[in-house]
Amino acid sequence: MSENMETEGSQKVENGSEVLLPTLSKWSTPAILPSAWCSTDFLVGAGMVIIQQNTHKIVMIHAPDWERKWFFPRGRKDVGETIEQAALREAFEESGYRAQLLPLLNPTTQPFPPASMGNIESALNVEPIFLTTTLYNGVYLTSWFVGQIPEDAAVDTSRERMPSEENFQTHLLSYEEAMQKVNGSEIDVLQYAWDIYQKTLEFVAERRAQDISNIYNLGSGTKDMPSYT
Repeated sequence: MSENMETEGSQKVENGSEVLLPTLSKWSTPAILPSAWCSTDFLVGAGMVIIQQNTHKIVMIHAPDWERKWFFPRGRKDVGETIEQAALREAFEESGYRAQLLPLLNPTTQPFPPASMGNIESALNVEPIFLTTTLYNGVYLTSWFVGQIPEDAAVDTSRERMPSEENFQTHLLSYEEAMQKVNGSEIDVLQYAWDIYQKTLEFVAERRAQDISNIYNLGSGTKDMPSYT
């Protein structure tokens, strides 16, 4: 690393010392300084990109009366919920689909359990694929997941909704159509979700070509594994 790169990648902190920020991947914005927020100053949320199996279409919400007219299901985590539960709940409340977490070839930096080491299929996981921040009642941190619905899934129109969600309309769009609708940081979320989804399809096809049996015995905690067809 050159001196120029070190200078460009470092920032001053309160005590006057410099912190060298790591270089992140092409999918991410620059790293931020080490920070600390108390519970009154941050909000935790969850969002989900839902993919319909077989058709590979993507669920999007259309809110004609909102400034941000097209978006993916997301919202604040309730007290006592896990982040995964929040993502699935928000997916249902806003889209009407009861999604399941979709195991993907997601290159997470979270450590794998020792028992799964050396098992190539353990690369498939349901960890968050993206983290976004915005400013809302402090710092709003949203963990993004990828979910799945079957081809015959139907929108539950009888579900309870918040008054602000009454006019939400659920649409199934191709990736190209979704990219024309999405905006803000959700563009990055969709592009990354689609990239690792495509890599997962290739991975599963290769494993099937090798005639490996029971490739979905992954220990991911997901019982009903996707077909990826």
